[in-house]
Amino acid sequence: MPTQRIKEDQNFWNFIFSLFFIAVLVAALWGMRELRGGYLVAVPPFDALLMAFAAFRVTRLVVYDKITRWFRELFAETRSYEKDGTWYVEVKPHVSGFRSTVYDLLNCPWCIGVWSALVVTFCYFVFPWAWSVVFFLALAGAGSMLQIIANGIGWRAENLKLEAKEKDRDLLL
Repeated sequence: MPTQRIKEDQNFWNFIFSLFFIAVLVAALWGMRELRGGYLVAVPPFDALLMAFAAFRVTRLVVYDKITRWFRELFAETRSYEKDGTWYVEVKPHVSGFRSTVYDLLNCPWCIGVWSALVVTFCYFVFPWAWSVVFFLALAGAGSMLQIIANGIGWRAENLKLEAKEKDRDLLL
């Protein structure tokens, strides 16, 4: 059975952004070859782990953190309104066009993850000062990961307690 979807006018912009990413990737590889005298052929496991945590943290910063919400909202339609004495902000993505594609990209952890991995890798292997920045981001990324795991364990424990209370209540009835 064929699947149906609403026609997307974004295919053009998605294609343009894909070409742009490929161009940036090629330029980064060329730049790393020129600046380092060759391509990367091996990465020590500790360095790979550092870069992974750093890319994870940059991805969360761009996609989820409140501090960068202002940037994501540059590519959306926002409207402020008051209701019952409280001010609200309504954020709606544009229906189509360049800004819609950028908004989708900035809200996609998989997409930003690829871009942040490219930037982290390039900076790590080209700029000597970047080690300190990547190390800092990696520590923050590891901390974020631990917080996510702790939240997941806490939520699971809370749900188990609620389920146990419901079972006790059902047994009493």
